[in-house]
Amino acid sequence: MLPRLKQGLATLLVSSLILQSCGGGAKTTDEIVFKYRIHSDPPSLDPAHGTDTTSGNILLRMFDGLVQFEPKTMEVIPAVAESWEIEDSRVFTFKIRKGVKFHNGREVKAEDFKYSFERTLDPETVSERQWVLSPILGATEFTDGKAGEVKGIEVIDDYTLRLTLEKSFAPFLSMLCMESASVVPKEAVDEFGSDQFARNPIGCGPFKFVEWQSDISVTVEAFDDYYGDKSETIDKVKFMVIPSIPTALEAYKNGEIDFLDELPPGQIQNIRDNSPDDVKEWSQIGTYYIGFNHEKPPFKDNVKLRKAINYAIDRQKIANIIEEGLAIPASGILSPGIPGHNPNFSPYKYDLEKAKQLMAEAGYPEGKGLPTIKIWYNTHDRHQRIVQYVQQELKKIGVNLEIKNLDWAAYLKALDSGEPEMYRMGWLVDYVDPDNFLYTLLHTSQIGAPGNYARYTSAKFDSLVELGRHLTDLDERIKVYQEAERIAVEDDAVWLFLYYYREIALINPKWENVILSPQGDFVTPIRYFRLKGADKPLAKK
Repeated sequence: MLPRLKQGLATLLVSSLILQSCGGGAKTTDEIVFKYRIHSDPPSLDPAHGTDTTSGNILLRMFDGLVQFEPKTMEVIPAVAESWEIEDSRVFTFKIRKGVKFHNGREVKAEDFKYSFERTLDPETVSERQWVLSPILGATEFTDGKAGEVKGIEVIDDYTLRLTLEKSFAPFLSMLCMESASVVPKEAVDEFGSDQFARNPIGCGPFKFVEWQSDISVTVEAFDDYYGDKSETIDKVKFMVIPSIPTALEAYKNGEIDFLDELPPGQIQNIRDNSPDDVKEWSQIGTYYIGFNHEKPPFKDNVKLRKAINYAIDRQKIANIIEEGLAIPASGILSPGIPGHNPNFSPYKYDLEKAKQLMAEAGYPEGKGLPTIKIWYNTHDRHQRIVQYVQQELKKIGVNLEIKNLDWAAYLKALDSGEPEMYRMGWLVDYVDPDNFLYTLLHTSQIGAPGNYARYTSAKFDSLVELGRHLTDLDERIKVYQEAERIAVEDDAVWLFLYYYREIALINPKWENVILSPQGDFVTPIRYFRLKGADKPLAKK
């Protein structure tokens, strides 16, 4: 077990937190800035390249698409499209709102969606999220350079867009809520170039870009001409880069940030007990795991080694002690909240003797002959604790791990390259469908940056998730996806499954109307937050 911080220090910090986080509302003449801590610079602020929660956190403030999720229920609701019709889960016709403005003042029209979708699918863009739009008829031919446009994207008139898919695809409408399906203005991409557009983003969302100071902060401001629900009191949101959790907590205590989504180990229960007005806890739809590289030894073609590692880890101890109650032990891939999650499916209960037996059957009795394995993680206190615990526990079965950490952007590049033998990763739901976990993270077509960092391949698994994508009956789809999950988990031990997410955050109690989403804190709809005592509907710049 990893050492905890001393309780005396925790109590001192909590006492200070309570005293300093309870300021009142601002005067109506003040500029009101909501300050949100992020742990690293975003790798990109181009929606075509937003694959991580740090980028998504900021992108979802600045960019809108045709549809969006209602933050509490995850129901698909209108965004730039005011309505739509669907035929056979294959033909989608959207009516675009009139008068929606980009941040540069130009009206958004159907042609802008055609441009944006084809830009994401263009091989020169090298978007990691091409798969979001790949179900559209002709998308593959366009991406392969065999067609000049995507056949299934039709501009009927300025305010009508029709999308036709290759086949019926039940999750498609939900997928259009993702930031990679956002609309961007062609003239802005042309002006800055595709690479620099990521540093000068222009969308049509509730906040517009102000500045990006690398490794310091990203600032956005309320967009006065936003078509939807505007921020009632917030003028600006400042995303402040603070890698260290203790430093971030100190910043929260000092009133330098309003939202902190991580707390130092050993202090969580004290903060729960002593600062209930600041603490918010909720369940998220997501899975945390350690991945195995299936293309490299020692995990390639050695399922018994992968299973041995799964039996050697006490997930309940991780949930209770390391994560201090902020986790639910994972039994597989599909998180609670996803259709098809089976609470009775649990093939890897903690069993050290079983793990040792499998090590021998794998050809490494007591670890003899097994070289040291390098396990990678992105620099972060939480991930460090998990990786160190896994390192400690696997020594008991003769598996020796060497730990390597990188900053987030470098880490993603390393994962894409296939270099890590073992790596830590987590996945928070993009859209509430088993497809988002099973296809995105494990289908052969998704190897590398799209999500399959394990480089897992299974023809049987692939055929099942492909079938599940095109069935329209939910009960039939669930049966297919549950069998696919069983193959990946029970037969192939594709990952080391650790836990399903619970989240805790500190939110300055001077803010009210706080809405938290099961999709994760990174999609928290900040524009609905209200500063207590502020009586202006929207501060004007």
